[in-house]
Amino acid sequence: MIKKDREKPLRLLAHEAAMRRVPKTHPKHPQIEQEFYRLHYGYKGEQAMDYFSSFLPHEDYKVLHGLRIPDTKGRHFQMDSLLISPTHCLILDSKYVSGKMEFDEDTGSLIRHNETGQERLGDPFAQLARHKIQLSSIIQDLKLPRLPIYTQIVITHKNATLLKKSPIILKNVVFHTNLPTRIKDIDNIQTHTYFSNKETNKLVKTLLKIHKDEDFNLMDYYGLSSSEFIRGVICRNCSHAPMQKSYQKWYCFKCGSTEKKPLQHTIKDYPLLGLGNNITNKSFREFVCLNSTSIASKELQVLNLPHKGNKKARIYFIK
Repeated sequence: MIKKDREKPLRLLAHEAAMRRVPKTHPKHPQIEQEFYRLHYGYKGEQAMDYFSSFLPHEDYKVLHGLRIPDTKGRHFQMDSLLISPTHCLILDSKYVSGKMEFDEDTGSLIRHNETGQERLGDPFAQLARHKIQLSSIIQDLKLPRLPIYTQIVITHKNATLLKKSPIILKNVVFHTNLPTRIKDIDNIQTHTYFSNKETNKLVKTLLKIHKDEDFNLMDYYGLSSSEFIRGVICRNCSHAPMQKSYQKWYCFKCGSTEKKPLQHTIKDYPLLGLGNNITNKSFREFVCLNSTSIASKELQVLNLPHKGNKKARIYFIK
């Protein structure tokens, strides 16, 4: 049973907005683009893993995707997926990496071999070992029985090849298509029940309560100023901006496309870029390129944003 669905992370949403709003000629654009693709394909791999992790051997599993929690010392850590059952826990770490891959058992590093040589991609074994210790500390702090915690690195790219398959690697690394079989194998090994239903639910409820999404401000992270972003409604047909308001529609002078309600998605870029969750009539006009205060006021009413204050002092809140 899924207790926490996977949601697209704020950092990825922010980079999606940046790909729309940071000009391609900007010196920071290559860096933003590289990070966007890393996040995008990482999320894609997690989604691929989710499908195969749904084939569970029984209904006792509680599944939490994208869990970010503090340990007993306040250090936040994130698990791609956590499966909890009365007999054990299983932490899954997705790796969306193409090409020939090798796990260096001496250093714990994940190595990708390409035409130019080797690329080291960190130490997923050490990371999972830390997560195992941190999760154990939370379970112990809740006065719950200790239970086995398993970890699995899940390769989610269909064009990945694994080199040097030692017994240790074969035990701890699995391709996402074989994940259901690996979960069933672990389930068959772990037959002793450590948690009652009440204790399982206690752990799940606690983890959901202490979960906290990552705080991320794109403008601060890249040292950008608000004046560097592309303003206005962006045409979804040709990416031209700004579109112009013409009666009840927005018109693109480049390709001739029209839209009736583009502000529903345009306004979401405002907080994602790091410009803030609050907006006034003036800052709204500046962002969507409107000259009329009255028209901006009507558009804000249509958006039906929560607000406080009256007239010029009114502040609107964007979720």
